[in-house]
Amino acid sequence: MATKRLRDTANYNENVRNSILDKRVTSLFKKAEELSIVCDVEVAIIIFRPGKIQPITWKSPSLAQDVLTRYLSFIEFKRLSKLVTHEDYLQKKVDKKEEQISKLEKMNEMEESINDPWFIQTIATLGDVSGVESAQKEGKGVNVEDDGHSKDLD
Repeated sequence: MATKRLRDTANYNENVRNSILDKRVTSLFKKAEELSIVCDVEVAIIIFRPGKIQPITWKSPSLAQDVLTRYLSFIEFKRLSKLVTHEDYLQKKVDKKEEQISKLEKMNEMEESINDPWFIQTIATLGDVSGVESAQKEGKGVNVEDDGHSKDLD
């Protein structure tokens, strides 16, 4: 059974908020552990709580400091090239959806043109060969389409 999400925790007292934070931090740590195992990457989590001097770190403060130091030691260009901001992520999603909408609009226009009475009549006229009589191609009593080979011999 799904748990009810709390949208606005500002209305709750401090003990309730701390309880919610503890539960979510535990869940976040479990997910980080799974991520580090499955993807074989080093993960560090640093959480700063309001009014507290000491942050919450995962796995240990020294590991979190090592990971953060290594990250900051990269050239800023390399760090920023792999950084994905929320705005960039959402813009890519919007662009992808706009492209899908454009394709659907083109398909819709194609279907409308196929169902257009003028288009149907034009195609019907081009495909109608009943009014055209085929003339037999002959020359000196021999069928022109005959290449001289007997089909029985092949």
